Amino acid sequence: MAELYPVLHTLHYWISRAGIGVGLVMLLIAVYIGLIRHGDVTRWFRRGAYAVTAFIGVEFLIGGAMYLSGGRPHEDVHLIYGFGALLALPFFIFVETTAKKRPAMGSYIWAFALMVAIFMRSIMTGAAG
Repeated sequence: MAELYPVLHTLHYWISRAGIGVGLVMLLIAVYIGLIRHGDVTRWFRRGAYAVTAFIGVEFLIGGAMYLSGGRPHEDVHLIYGFGALLALPFFIFVETTAKKRPAMGSYIWAFALMVAIFMRSIMTGAAG
């Protein structure tokens, strides 16, 4: 596992940066659909949200593998941000799909804004230096 650690570290680094970009794009799409067009969640947007959730899950698994192999973040709170990033989007997806009075795109606007903020904060607490 020690030989794999540098690869996992590099993947974790780049996926976290890509997560910010993907989160911002999805946030802009949610704002466009929900606030500008006053539309409801489209099938493609929801599929994109599921894909981003899977993307965050992969990031979480890579971080977990790094932790189990002996790697530690600069600050321990990084682990809490990792759990937050993993749970934020599924929570808002659950709210959007189960609410009787549908918050629709409002849930996704909050979800992606929160996800980007958590990713940015977790990057600040990750690797030292």
